[in-house]
Amino acid sequence: MMDQRLIAVALGKEPADLVIRNGRLINVHTGEIYPADIAIAGERIAAVGALPEGVCGPNTRVLDAAGKHLAPGFIDAHIHIESSMLTYTEFAKMVVKHGTTAVASDLMEVTIVSGVEGMKEVLAESARTPVKLYYPVPAFMEENGLQTTGSTLHAEMMDELIQLPQAVGLAEVLAPPILAGSPASAHMLELAGRYGKTAEGHAPAMYGGPLDAYVSAGINSDHESTNREEARQKLRAGLRVLMREGSASTDLRACLKVITEDKADARHCAMVSDDIDALHIKDCGHLDHKVRIAVEEGVDPVTAIQMVTLNPAESFRIDGECGSIAPGKYADIVVLSSLEQCAVDQVVSKGALVVDGGALTADLPAPRYSDQLRNTVHMPPVTGDDLVLRTDLAAKTAKAHVIGASPVSLLTEDLIVDLPVRDGVVQPDLEQDILRIACVERYGKNGSIGRAFIKNFGLKSGAIAISVGHDHHNVSVVGSDPADMALAVGRVGELQGGLVFVDGGKVVEEIALPICGLLADEDGDAVAEKLRALIAAMAARGCTVPSPNVTLSFITLIFIPALAISDQGLFDVASFQIIDPILSAE
Repeated sequence: MMDQRLIAVALGKEPADLVIRNGRLINVHTGEIYPADIAIAGERIAAVGALPEGVCGPNTRVLDAAGKHLAPGFIDAHIHIESSMLTYTEFAKMVVKHGTTAVASDLMEVTIVSGVEGMKEVLAESARTPVKLYYPVPAFMEENGLQTTGSTLHAEMMDELIQLPQAVGLAEVLAPPILAGSPASAHMLELAGRYGKTAEGHAPAMYGGPLDAYVSAGINSDHESTNREEARQKLRAGLRVLMREGSASTDLRACLKVITEDKADARHCAMVSDDIDALHIKDCGHLDHKVRIAVEEGVDPVTAIQMVTLNPAESFRIDGECGSIAPGKYADIVVLSSLEQCAVDQVVSKGALVVDGGALTADLPAPRYSDQLRNTVHMPPVTGDDLVLRTDLAAKTAKAHVIGASPVSLLTEDLIVDLPVRDGVVQPDLEQDILRIACVERYGKNGSIGRAFIKNFGLKSGAIAISVGHDHHNVSVVGSDPADMALAVGRVGELQGGLVFVDGGKVVEEIALPICGLLADEDGDAVAEKLRALIAAMAARGCTVPSPNVTLSFITLIFIPALAISDQGLFDVASFQIIDPILSAE
């Protein structure tokens, strides 16, 4: 709809609400930097450049940028805000200080636990913050017998959700169902086409013919590239490549080589988080951190800014309202005291100054949630005996599948390892850095427990349990001593969700996550410092994983190769089935 006031302000016939003077505009459309002023009327930009005389009235607020750079508000085109372990309000308070004014998040983790009703509560909450939430609809949550969830999405729900005003497309359209000719996937893609929405992909380690077949179904983008060749093939196939730098998946530097060394056009590339926790945000930042990495790797600073503004906006077809500083767009503006260092000084969101001198100025009250998002953990008591793998009483050794975790990637390995057996119980092997792992159903539906082994955590004593586990959010636990593991699981239940580290029969560190078993009800800095203490306690006991909470939360994701675990057991991604972790025992 045509806004007559914007026209009047642009022509100097009415005064603006806010004028930004003496800035150096980063024009992401042309790649230029030049002096410009900005006139803002309400939530939108009216004029950019040399402003008419009548633009400043007695009530116009004037912000002097003093020669600093003016960038569009930053946009994260793929992030699961739940991995921050913060409410949306606390998440927004943290990331807006780093220049973020919009994110695309499917809220799938909340939905898995609390259903569409819970998701809509968070969606409504987001509208009361300076960080806009664009909603890609989760493209998979059906019952499949491979994992137990609190809620599912059915076909008729998809028809409703894709028409929500915040909906921009489909999220995480999985490759295996597409290649298998899934009718449900075909229906979802038909819905996206019917309503002019995008289809964001999820195709880890996919190349060649399978990639072409996948893209031909109508997929627009993918965030799973882990190396230069994968990024190049996906760009060549016409996908927008969303380069990921998260707490546990540090793929950005490798993928940037397709720009810096192969000289690929960066206009179809964006930088995203996928999963970052509160400690990562506090210590590193958000998209500003990724811009700094890109510049360090040799990407032109303006190109790097494009990769967190216009490029992600175009990826979700929201560039008509954000992604650049241009007339008619939302007045989302980041004032940078250093372009190369992406040093955020001030942030304007929808025409309001919300960050000044790097400090939050907006008042954002804590949200109040209904019971739909609380009291979601219903586990019976668990003992150490419940968490071990058993085999032949007479066996001395067992050949087992072991999940090979990575400290820097979400991909895992399928390792075949010989493990000792004692009294019919398969034992961990600390010399080989092999620990027990279990996944306990937490919704009170069936009491199932999956059991296996995991390598590369480095933990010499103690156990870590967490109620965040993609894409089912049952309680996962890693350790060597079954009693410590059971205590950690039990404490998570008492907290109604949480992250708990136990050693020697005592709780060492914990973070309560009472909202869906995913989110804390504390401020972001407090959660970050509790997480710092927990990671330090684990590191003191040998843990070599930089972000054990995020790494463990992805060991449960049955759509990322090679192995994963759910409450139903050990899952082989290649064969797409639950497998027996024990190959043989003798």
